[in-house]
Amino acid sequence: MSALKRVFKRNTHNLLFKLISSAGRSINRMYENRNHDTQSNGEEWLLNRIARINPKFIFDVGANTGKYALLAKKHNPASTVVCFEPVKSTFEKLKTVTDALSQVTLVNSGLFDENKKLTINIYPSHTHASVFDLKAIPYESVGKEEIDLIIGDDYMKSNNIENVDVLKLDVEGAELNAIKGFKNALSQKKIRLIQFEYGYINITTKNLLVDYYEYFDQFGYTVGKLYPKKVEFRNYQFKYEDFIGPNMIAIRKDDHELKQLLS
Repeated sequence: MSALKRVFKRNTHNLLFKLISSAGRSINRMYENRNHDTQSNGEEWLLNRIARINPKFIFDVGANTGKYALLAKKHNPASTVVCFEPVKSTFEKLKTVTDALSQVTLVNSGLFDENKKLTINIYPSHTHASVFDLKAIPYESVGKEEIDLIIGDDYMKSNNIENVDVLKLDVEGAELNAIKGFKNALSQKKIRLIQFEYGYINITTKNLLVDYYEYFDQFGYTVGKLYPKKVEFRNYQFKYEDFIGPNMIAIRKDDHELKQLLS
């Protein structure tokens, strides 16, 4: 039997197995929800479910041109949505898109673990802007800009915001940096749900999924993956370090109401 296996393995690297392998990877990416369409990847479903807890504050960090803000207000019209977008040209588009919405606050800054200025790389069509030099993407940066970065805890304090119900982050690799800016809020369990992106960009930033698990665990939060119609909360395993993404969810371990609502 071992001899037969050896023969089989020696001959697997041929056209047939290459095609099978490629199809397998595609199916796996589909199953693991490598999907950035908010209407089908679970993001809109999540906002709809969150409406049942009547969120007061939703933070949209890396708001871009306002697509998520529109969805948030559609499902949670009574919520205040705070949009953080540091790139000036994108911020102007965000203002236009959200102009007709009530209870939307726009902040022309990004969030980070320090109050500082950094240079951000801007990519075509406002699809990406990152303070990191992204590797292996199929397009080049079209410009750079100095941006303001602020600490989340400081923003909450200066604006008298006691609790954040949803903290949604899409900041092209700087998610963990932004999360660390909410250290005080997390330690006091003043943030109910955190949604953050995890994917290929994490290879560039060197922030692995295990780093998020370990950081949240010290504050009593559990982590799960967002799928189209549920969040699968689970303990960390090496196999989840697949960089497929797109969105992970963290909630307090003792928030049984929210866990049941999302599971």
